[in-house]
Amino acid sequence: MKTIALYIQSKMNSLETMNTIDTLYGPYDQWMIDFYKERLKNEKGVIINSFQKQMIFNLFYKMFGDVESIYAINTNDYIKLMLAAKSMLKQSNMIILPYIISGKVDKIVGRKSVNKKELLKLQSSSYYDMIMKKYRDEKIVKSILSMIATILSSDFSIIDYTDRNLDGKHIEVVPEIVIEEVLMYTLLI
Repeated sequence: MKTIALYIQSKMNSLETMNTIDTLYGPYDQWMIDFYKERLKNEKGVIINSFQKQMIFNLFYKMFGDVESIYAINTNDYIKLMLAAKSMLKQSNMIILPYIISGKVDKIVGRKSVNKKELLKLQSSSYYDMIMKKYRDEKIVKSILSMIATILSSDFSIIDYTDRNLDGKHIEVVPEIVIEEVLMYTLLI
C-alpha cells in the first residue's frame, strides 16, 4: 500500500513540475515533440540515450524536489525536458552543449579521463575553482572528467525543428569550449 502511495505522490509531483517547466520554457507543440522523437531514434528504435538523460535530469532534479519523481515522466515529457535544457543552456550563453544535450547521439564512447593537456585546461579555468568551492568533492571532479571525455570521444548531430539548415549537421566538438561549458553546466546543477 505504501508503494502505491509513493508512486501516486511521485506521479503528481512530476505532473506539477512538468506544468511549471512548460510555463517557464514552453509551450512545446506536439509536432515538435514528434519531430524530436523520430530524429532521436537510434538503429534499434530507442529514443532515450542514457548519457543525455543523465545530463538532462541533473539540470532538473532541484525543480522536481527529489531524485525519484523525475522518473515518473513519459517520453513526451522527456522531450520537453530536453528542449527546456537546451533553452536553459543557450540562455547561459553556451554554444555546443545545448546541441549535444538535445542532439542525436550518432556514436557514444564512454570514457573516464581526459589527456593531460585537457586536464590542465580544466584546472586553469576560473569555473574550476568555483566548482571546487561549491562541491568540495573529488567525485564531482571525476564526474566532470568523465562527461568531458565522453563528449570529446563521441559523435553527435544537431536536431533542430526550427532551422532545417542546421538539422542533421555533425557537431564539431572543440575541446576548449566543451571543457568551459561542462564546467558552467556543473555550476547550474
